[in-house]
Amino acid sequence: MTGNRIVYFYVVLISFSLFVLSDLYLFHLFFIFILLLPAVSLLAVLPVSRALRYGMEVEDDILPKGDCYVAITGKNASLLPCACARIRLSRRNALGRMDGRYTESSEESVRLSLAPGRAFSHRLPLEMAHCGRVDLSILRVEVCDLLGLFFLPVPKKNGRSVSGSVYVLPELQSRTIETDDAADLGLDSATYSTKKPGNDPSEIFQLRDYREGDARHSIHWKLSARMDRLIVREFGLPLNPSLHFLLELRADADSAAAEYMLGTVLAFSEYLMARNAVHSISWLGEEGMLHTISVSGADTLAAALHELLALPGQKRWSTLETFALQNAQSETHLVYMVAGSIWNPGVDENAERLLESLVDLGVCRRMTLMPQRCSVEQTRALRSLGCEVQLMDGSIPDLTAEVEL
Repeated sequence: MTGNRIVYFYVVLISFSLFVLSDLYLFHLFFIFILLLPAVSLLAVLPVSRALRYGMEVEDDILPKGDCYVAITGKNASLLPCACARIRLSRRNALGRMDGRYTESSEESVRLSLAPGRAFSHRLPLEMAHCGRVDLSILRVEVCDLLGLFFLPVPKKNGRSVSGSVYVLPELQSRTIETDDAADLGLDSATYSTKKPGNDPSEIFQLRDYREGDARHSIHWKLSARMDRLIVREFGLPLNPSLHFLLELRADADSAAAEYMLGTVLAFSEYLMARNAVHSISWLGEEGMLHTISVSGADTLAAALHELLALPGQKRWSTLETFALQNAQSETHLVYMVAGSIWNPGVDENAERLLESLVDLGVCRRMTLMPQRCSVEQTRALRSLGCEVQLMDGSIPDLTAEVEL
């Protein structure tokens, strides 16, 4: 377009010079014609801008990292052709967003030529470099005039299905749990207490009448309708401590760290499901509420995957603080997975007090902090607070090393 404008400028300059220097009537008409030509060009493309219909279709809404194909479709219902239509497409990765700000965003531009009265379809490949929920939307559609000088916007009301989302999966990983830890994670036993209830929904401890303060999700609705009164299910208490993953994607984490954390928790979850071990995953949503699911099968994990791939960024230690306030599971082995900066001795004073008191408060029986990296100094500070440290790749930080792991 810039080149067309430069050429037109020189044509106007030459025609004006001929108009001034010559008294020939033909040069006067030529100069007037050159001046009116852009207006005629705009009027010719105006029906196209009003009659153009457009939309967007995502071929696969769940896919691994790599190329994602988006189909730009529509129809030029006008009787006039269009030499160039420009479509601007926006994509934003919702993983790690905070306060409406996205850590990963970009724009794509597509140019098409449109025949009169014909439908069109363009298959656009988009490379997905990181996992997450990628939100796609058509920002603007414009048609170019015949001279290539101006773009005329197409009304937004002409668009249909102008937005969509693609869930990009993290890379597959492999994780195992040592045999010595099997009993602690509940892998070799499925026995439950016969004396007191717990919070494992896969086992019913007893049925009783509703009491004020009981959770709504524990009401047995079918039996309540049959008995004509509210009946509540009390869940079972596993005799082996259960495993609970707590995810925190910190505001300073990059896309690679977020992807590594999600890939790690999915790998652990698949390993546990293969051994019929029920486990839980918790995270903070964008509204600041704690979400918890009990994973007993692939369907449960798949339902939560949509939310995990759009995990928002959080303030440091906010997820653990919320979990400590809302949960009292003294028989739980809590695995606190952190993507982003880990520990600043002397700065994280509130976190220091919280980590020291987790077991005494009955929040968990055992807590393992699982970062992607942790220096020797950070590991020593965390272990002095009674917190175990294990890296996401399964290794244990070596305190004899003098370099950052």
